[in-house]
Amino acid sequence: MSSKNNKRITLIVLIGSFLIVGFFITQWWVKNYIKDFLSDKTPSLFTVEYSDLDFSLLQGNIVLYHPSVKIKDSVVSKNHTYLQLEEIQLKGIGYWNLLFNNTVSLSNLTLTNPKINHYPYHRIVSKKDKKKQPEKGIKTITINDLNIINGDLSVMKNKTDSISVSVSSYDLKASGLKLNLQTLATVPFVYTRFYVKAKNIVLNHSDYESFKIDSINSIKNNVVIKNLQLIPKYTKQELSKHLKKERDHMQLKIPEIVINEPDINYAGNRLGITTESVEITEPNLEIYRDKLIADDLTVKPLYSKSLRKLGFNLDIRQTKIKNGYISYAELVEADKNAGKIFFKNVNAVVANICNLKDAKKTEIKIHSKFMGEAPLELNWSFDVNNQADALYVSGSIMNLPAPVLNPFFKPNLNVITEGTLQQMYFTFSGDNIKSSGTMKMKYEDFKFNILRKKTSKINKFLTAIGNIFIKDGDKNTNPQGFRYGTIEAERDPTKSFFNYLWINVKSGVISTLTGDGKKE
Repeated sequence: MSSKNNKRITLIVLIGSFLIVGFFITQWWVKNYIKDFLSDKTPSLFTVEYSDLDFSLLQGNIVLYHPSVKIKDSVVSKNHTYLQLEEIQLKGIGYWNLLFNNTVSLSNLTLTNPKINHYPYHRIVSKKDKKKQPEKGIKTITINDLNIINGDLSVMKNKTDSISVSVSSYDLKASGLKLNLQTLATVPFVYTRFYVKAKNIVLNHSDYESFKIDSINSIKNNVVIKNLQLIPKYTKQELSKHLKKERDHMQLKIPEIVINEPDINYAGNRLGITTESVEITEPNLEIYRDKLIADDLTVKPLYSKSLRKLGFNLDIRQTKIKNGYISYAELVEADKNAGKIFFKNVNAVVANICNLKDAKKTEIKIHSKFMGEAPLELNWSFDVNNQADALYVSGSIMNLPAPVLNPFFKPNLNVITEGTLQQMYFTFSGDNIKSSGTMKMKYEDFKFNILRKKTSKINKFLTAIGNIFIKDGDKNTNPQGFRYGTIEAERDPTKSFFNYLWINVKSGVISTLTGDGKKE
C-alpha cells in the first residue's frame, strides 16, 4: 500500500475519530446544559427535580424520569402547585430557538401519569405581579402535539385541605399549542385542536352543593358529558338549620350534554368560549324553598345583565333542552307540607346566548306540560346589550283543570280551586323596573274556595265574598268566548326573573277574573 493511501486512511480515521469524539463531547455538553437549565435557568418560582435524564442529540429528544415540579408564590413564598410524573418525553427540540430566541419549541410533549395538587390559598396575586414583566429566560413555548396520559388533578379548598376540584383520571391531546409566558395571566395559551377524555370529576364549589360528572369525552368535533349532577350536601330540613337567609335546596341530574364544535379563543386578552350548539337531554331539576327563613334581600340581576357582566366572552348559537322535568316546592307554614308545582316534558330552544358587542337578540321558546297535564308555551326574548334590560314575554296555557293547582294553592294560599281554564294567553314587555301587557282567558265555572285555618273545611262566608268579585266565564266575553284583562307589574329587584314572570301573570289573571272582561 502506498504512503499516499496510508495518509488518506489516517486522515479519514482522524476526521472520523474527531467527529465521533466531537459528537460525544457535544452530547455531553448539551446534556449538562439541559441539567444546568433545569436547575438554574428556569424561573425562580419553579423548582424542578428528577431521578434521571436521557438525551438524544441527533433526534432532539429528552426523557425525564420521575420528575417533580413545585411552583411557589412570589409574595408569601409558599408552594401552591405540586406536579409529579412518572415520565416526561420531549421530542423534536428546536435547538436554535432554545439557545438564541428564548423559545422552547417541541414537535411532541408527552406527560405520563401526571399528578397535580394545587393549593390556591397559598397564592396571592398582587397588582405588582400583574404588571411585572417575566424574568430573563424562556419567553415562549410552542408544542406541535401535546399528550397527557392518565392524569390526576386535585384543587384543594381554601385553608381546609378538603378537595374543591378533582379529576381522578384524564387523557388530553392538543395540537398547535402556544404559551406566551409574557401574557400568561391574560392569554394562557392558544391551540388549533384538542381532545379530552376524563372521568370522575367533582366540583365541590360551595358549602351547600357539589357538582359531579361521570365522564367527559371528545368525539370528533363534539364534547359529550355524561351524568352531570348537582348534589346537595344537606337534606331539606338540615339545610334550613344552616341558613340565616333563604337559599334554594336544589337537585339536578342531566344524563347527557353534547357540546358541538366548542372553541376557546382570546380577543383583546379576554377569554372567549364559542360553540355552535348545546344539546341537554332529560334534565331533572327539583327546587325546594323554605319560606320560613328570612328573605335574601340582595339584588338579583335579570339574565341579560348577568350575561352582559360575565368576565369572559360567551357565544352559544343554539341550545336545545329535550324532555326535561322541573319542580318547585315552597314551605310556607311549619305544620303543613310544602306546596309543589311541576312541569313535565320540558322542551326548549334557546338562540344566541351571547354577550358580544354585536350579539343578536336572545330568544327562548319553551313547551311543556304544566302539572303534567296542561300544554304550556312560553316565549321570551331580550337584548343583552340593552342597558335597561328590556324584555318581551308571551305565553299560553290550555285545558288546565283548576284542581291540579290545589297541591300548591292549598298549603301556600289556603285555598282550593274548581273549574277549568280552557285557554289563557298573555303578553307583556318591560325592563328592570316595570312591565305592562294584556291577557285573555276562556274558562268555565272557575271558583276559589277559601279554607278555614288549620283545617281542610271551606270557609263558606269568605268564599262567597271572594267569588263575588270573580266574573262568570260566560259573561262579558267576545264572540270567541274570551274575557280580557291588563297586566301591570313592578319588579322587586331582590327577586328573580321567575318571580317577575309570576307577578305579571298574576296581575293579568286578577284583572281578567275581576274586571269588565272587555278588550281595551
